[in-house]
Amino acid sequence: MKIKARLWEELEDHKVKCQVCANRCVVLPGKVGICRTRKNFNGEFYTLIYGSLISSGSLDPIEKKPLYNFWPGATAYSIASIGCSFKCQNCQNWSISQANPSDNGKDGTYDLAGLGNRSMSLIEMTPEELVKKVIRSGAKTLAYTYNEPLIWHEWIIDTTRLLKKENIKTILVTNGYSTPEATKELIDVGIDAANIDIKSMSDEFYKKICGVKSVKPVLDTAKEFVLKGIHVEITNLIIPDLNDSEDEIKELSNWILKNLGKDTPLHFSAYHPDFKAPSEKSTPYDTLNLAFEIAKRIGLNFVYVGNIQHNKGSNTYCPNCSHLILGRSGYRFTKIDIKDDHKCPNCNYDLSKAIKGEINRHPSHRFF
Repeated sequence: MKIKARLWEELEDHKVKCQVCANRCVVLPGKVGICRTRKNFNGEFYTLIYGSLISSGSLDPIEKKPLYNFWPGATAYSIASIGCSFKCQNCQNWSISQANPSDNGKDGTYDLAGLGNRSMSLIEMTPEELVKKVIRSGAKTLAYTYNEPLIWHEWIIDTTRLLKKENIKTILVTNGYSTPEATKELIDVGIDAANIDIKSMSDEFYKKICGVKSVKPVLDTAKEFVLKGIHVEITNLIIPDLNDSEDEIKELSNWILKNLGKDTPLHFSAYHPDFKAPSEKSTPYDTLNLAFEIAKRIGLNFVYVGNIQHNKGSNTYCPNCSHLILGRSGYRFTKIDIKDDHKCPNCNYDLSKAIKGEINRHPSHRFF
C-alpha cells in the first residue's frame, strides 16, 4: 500500500533524502532507495509497503525469533513484508528480502537465481484489521520478522500504537541499521523487545557481505534500545572463514558485556550455504561450542547456540548457581524450574530483571 513516508528531507531538483535507515539514501525522482520499498514521486517520498504483507500472519514460538529471555514460551504472531536495507550474500529469506514491490504495493517480484522475475501477491491490511487478527489468535506478542522491519517504519509505528492498547507486546527481529531519528520514534511508540543481528564487529565484513558501510549504526541502535528499556537479545551468525575467529568472538562478547550488560542474551547461530553462499562450509559444532565457552568465560550470563544441537546451548541457567531454570529441546520446553516471582528455586537468585514477562508453563504451540 502506497502512503506518504515519514522521516525524509527535501533536496534540490526534486531529490529527497531518506532518514529511516542508516543508508540515508539520496533518491532521485522516479527512483527507489536501496531497500527498494521507498520511492520518490516527483519530490514527494512514499513507502510502497504500508500494510503489504506476504501472508496474513503465522504463529511461531517466541524462541524462534530467537528470544529466550522475553516472555518464554509465548506465541508470537509473526508478520513480514518485502525488501531490506541490506544485500546479504548469505540471506536465507532472499526471495522476500530482495523483492521489489509494485508502485501500489499490491504485489512484488524477485529474480530467481538470475532466471528472470517471479511474481508474488501481497495481502493488504489496515492496522485495525491486523489487531483483530492478533486478538483472535490468542497470541500475547507480535513479531515484525523475516524481512527487515526497520524499512516498514510507518506500519510499525501505527500498528504498535494500537497493539499496546490491547497489551500485546511488540518485537523487532532486525539488522539494527537504524538512524537516531527512526530509533527515537520506535522507542517513543513503545516497542517492547528486539533481537538485533550483529553480523560481525568488522566494517569490512559489512561492506563485503552486507553491502553497507559500517557496523556502527547497528551497535548504536542496540545501545540506545537497552538504554531506553527495550529488551534486547543479540544474534551472531558464525560463517566459516569470514567471522569465526576467536579474536572476533571475543571482541563481540566483550562489547556486549561493556555496552549492553552481562544479562544480555547472545545467540550464536550455525550458518549453512544459501543464496550467494559467501562460504561453502556449514559452521562446525566445535566452532559454535568454542564461541559458547568464550562468551561464558568473558562473563555473559545467557549464551545460546542455535541451528545445531548443543547440550547446553538451548538452556537457561541461573547465573549465580548454574541451576537449570529452563530446559529446551529446539523450541520446546523440557524443564521449567523457576519460581513465579522469577527467583531461582535453588539459591533464590532474582532473575526478574534478566527474564522479562510471564513464563508460559503450558505452551500450546501447534508446531511440535
